[in-house]
Amino acid sequence: MDKEIRAKAKNLINKTRVMTLAVSENNIPWSSPVYFVFHDNAFYFFSNENSRHIQYAKDQKIISASIFNDSDRIDLIFGFQMSGVLEKVSEKMLYLTVVQKYVSKFNFLKQIFGPQIIENKRFFLEKFKSHLYCFCPDKVFLSDNSHANDQTAGKRSKIELNKIA
Repeated sequence: MDKEIRAKAKNLINKTRVMTLAVSENNIPWSSPVYFVFHDNAFYFFSNENSRHIQYAKDQKIISASIFNDSDRIDLIFGFQMSGVLEKVSEKMLYLTVVQKYVSKFNFLKQIFGPQIIENKRFFLEKFKSHLYCFCPDKVFLSDNSHANDQTAGKRSKIELNKIA
């Protein structure tokens, strides 16, 4: 992966706020936007365990997700299309690390709720009835419309997240 693409991908991971999860149950598809933070080659988010995307994902071996930049120009569309598994996070040290990154990325949370958001380890569960989940991708495709007419690179290529961050 060239330096420019790596920089764009790293920026996408760190600046984009919303990841869309795609699940299905009984051939009924469902997509859900979630705020996410990237840590250790995985995407973390909070969600209610009774939400449709969590309920549908429970019985799925593989789900999909995507993150894309927002653009009014088709040639500037850039993002990831991914497949992987969804896991509920229970490890306390990982939870604390991810919460700190999450609150740092979504700093409005600390402004609204104060330091308790980090100090109270049950804050998200008590306030929002939400648990921490991890989308762990096994396949990631980078989609880059700026290369749509490039015969050598193409606009879609398989990548490894550990080579970006």
